[in-house]
Amino acid sequence: MKIGLKHYYGDLHTHTGFSDGKGTPKEAFEWAKASKMGDFLAVSDHEGSITMQKWMETLKAADEATDETFVGIASYESGYSEEFRDEDGVAVVNGGELNLFGTDALLVEAGYPTDFKDFYEKLRKHKGAIAFYNHPQEASWPTDKIWNAYDEFGVYEDGIDDYIVGMETSNETSAYNHIHELVYTIALDKGWKFAPYATTDTHSGNWLSGFENRTVVLAESLTRAHIIEAFRKRHVYAVQDKNFQVEFAVNGRIMGSILSPKDHTYHIEVEVLHKEPHEGGAFKRLEIISDYGQVVASCERKDFHMKWNVTLESETARYFFLRVVNEEGKKAWSAPVWTGRKPDEKVEAVKGRRIRPEAMKVIYASSEKDSCKACEILNPDTKTYWESEETSGEIIIDLGEEKELIGIGYRKNYIAYEDKEALAKLMDGYCYEVSKEEQEGYEEVASGRVRNYGSEHYRSFQPIKARYVKIKALNAVEEGHVAVGNIYIYEM
Repeated sequence: MKIGLKHYYGDLHTHTGFSDGKGTPKEAFEWAKASKMGDFLAVSDHEGSITMQKWMETLKAADEATDETFVGIASYESGYSEEFRDEDGVAVVNGGELNLFGTDALLVEAGYPTDFKDFYEKLRKHKGAIAFYNHPQEASWPTDKIWNAYDEFGVYEDGIDDYIVGMETSNETSAYNHIHELVYTIALDKGWKFAPYATTDTHSGNWLSGFENRTVVLAESLTRAHIIEAFRKRHVYAVQDKNFQVEFAVNGRIMGSILSPKDHTYHIEVEVLHKEPHEGGAFKRLEIISDYGQVVASCERKDFHMKWNVTLESETARYFFLRVVNEEGKKAWSAPVWTGRKPDEKVEAVKGRRIRPEAMKVIYASSEKDSCKACEILNPDTKTYWESEETSGEIIIDLGEEKELIGIGYRKNYIAYEDKEALAKLMDGYCYEVSKEEQEGYEEVASGRVRNYGSEHYRSFQPIKARYVKIKALNAVEEGHVAVGNIYIYEM
């Protein structure tokens, strides 16, 4: 594949002692440049810790490090935060952190943003500034809160693509990368035009040299202007191995492009290369991902250099991007090519009235752990949950009498701080069925993938009379035992 652009590798999320890391920006840029393990580095200390003097020193250090072999970028981690408790008493930090670059000014000179609208208004006033979302939906940081909920990315508006251009799908120091990747497609489905970013978020020095994650841009040359312009155009891919090289095009247009919505046939070209082949590190699977995070095409074989062409037909797809997986489980993601179609219109769900948990009873479970019984899905305590002894599971709930149902809600299993084992149990695919009879006559009312691990994930459906509700947990986000925190049933 000939794209006419060069691949430049770097890290856009790092810290120094100017906030809560180590060393100085000058030391960070010098270290990264001397390591020869990347082409650019952004120092992104927390804006709340940066004085104007520190910011001027960061700008100066970035300029001094920049030459024809390396680009230094002065950046900062900003954001907004509004904390509340949802209807079940779970603390949610609605907001979080974003990294800004491309500007010489500090966002908070006019005061720290209080919500997304305030943040966006301040961002738009900074000429040339662009931003990306960091570690979305941390599933228990620093306690049992859902941190970086970002309004579940429901605040997209026209024009915002000029300013917010990406999201971390991999943060090397985060325990929650599976959630970050899942949330990425949630945002795409809501209309956001995000490129994927893989960063280190280092607070311990070793800039570039101590980590594998890289964000890669396709640019004309190694200058700061060309690098930032490539980020603005989403000519970007993210890798969990600094030796992965990825090229992806749809109908001859490279990652980050937008096609005509009149197109229905999509010719996809893929080429991936491992620049340092080693035993056990070959690529094993290439996947084309489209709407709702669904895999619409895949290629499985083991090799260090793979080319793959595939043609797809669709009158509804809104984006396609490439996901690469190697034998070690390391991944790469390309920025999407968008088809030009609009996202689904936002529909306000009709919730109805929750049926009291004490009026219901779990009468069947395909399996359950002794410490995580099926009955816990009806326990109002959000720190209890049911865990299957399999990678899938099924539960039947008796409502006690026939009712006219209108929706079902799900809440994730409790995840303590950095509990990777609990994280792996999160339900991914589901199917909800209802019936008037316990043993037969079940009718599907909703199915799909969980699209939110913040507050309750709710699915409404046409009113239907039933007494029994079957919850099918089809799989977990990883290959572990699937778990469910709470199930809520709603009636007219």
